[in-house]
Amino acid sequence: MNSKRLAKFLIITFLISWIAWCGLAALTSLNIFPFSHPLGTILHIIGGFGPAIATLFVLEEKNTIKSIVKFIFEHRKKSLNYLFLFSVFEILTISLSSREFNAALKMYLIPLIFLQATFIYGGEEELGWRGVMQPLLEQQLNSPISAIITGTVWGIWHIPLWFINGSSQQNMPFTLFLVLAIILSFWLATIYKKTKCIFACSVFHGLTNTLLSMFIIKLNIILIIGVIAMLIYSIYIWYYGEAKS
Repeated sequence: MNSKRLAKFLIITFLISWIAWCGLAALTSLNIFPFSHPLGTILHIIGGFGPAIATLFVLEEKNTIKSIVKFIFEHRKKSLNYLFLFSVFEILTISLSSREFNAALKMYLIPLIFLQATFIYGGEEELGWRGVMQPLLEQQLNSPISAIITGTVWGIWHIPLWFINGSSQQNMPFTLFLVLAIILSFWLATIYKKTKCIFACSVFHGLTNTLLSMFIIKLNIILIIGVIAMLIYSIYIWYYGEAKS
């Protein structure tokens, strides 16, 4: 494992994100301006792009437009069916367990929310977490352990958001969020392992955030069974794929 490369990625990621988010937390706490203020939105977005920006500093190839596009969109042929399968499974799990739309969300805004979630509010993170950190860890560790470590760091990276007045994270216990981050890390790692496509991970990340906005999430037996089933399927794909290779 290239420890220096991984350390460089994490240092740059946390510096960019935590400086932006901690600054925003201080500004909202001091009532200088609210979270919804344009400057608040800018700081929020800058923080979210920490992993993507850090990725540009650790790419092995030269940072040309061509190499960056290749890094994000390149994929194995006939492999995107894994993205489709996980997407359908997630949509069914969340929709059937909830069966209640978020009344505050206008349905015609869903396509816009999905695009924002994929390119600005979540999906852009995948350049770093699944594009850099997970593959580097897998050079020394097996996929499940790498996913747990990546998911844990990913969850911890979000901590400053709990101190920003008005952020959605304040409505969820951090422990629950961390568990969900680790589980989601398994799914995303599987999608990347089978497709070798960062953009596929970005789309799934965007879909997840969109579904969490669309539905009132309810912790019940349907949600638990669905999440566990997807987790087991992820691990099965890892070992089944390795056994075939």
